[in-house]
Amino acid sequence: MYDLGFGQNGLLSLALAAVALLAGLWVWFLVNRASVRANEQIRLLQEIAEQQRQQTALLKRLAHRARADGGDAADDDDLSPALDFKGFIPER
Repeated sequence: MYDLGFGQNGLLSLALAAVALLAGLWVWFLVNRASVRANEQIRLLQEIAEQQRQQTALLKRLAHRARADGGDAADDDDLSPALDFKGFIPER
């Protein structure tokens, strides 16, 4: 009855169980760390998207204000200088 715990095969099975436990804990640690990093990246991407929405709204207001200030003096070109993005490099 006590051969499982104290015999040569029992000791081997206990060592194998300990190694399996350590391997399982290591895998859990790696998966948990990857999950935390993914959550941080999602949060940062959501913040960037919100900032881009705010910038878009600001650009629309500026364009509307520029059109209103220009009034009848504007050419036939629909794009005002505020909406000319030629050579524009976004900030990263």
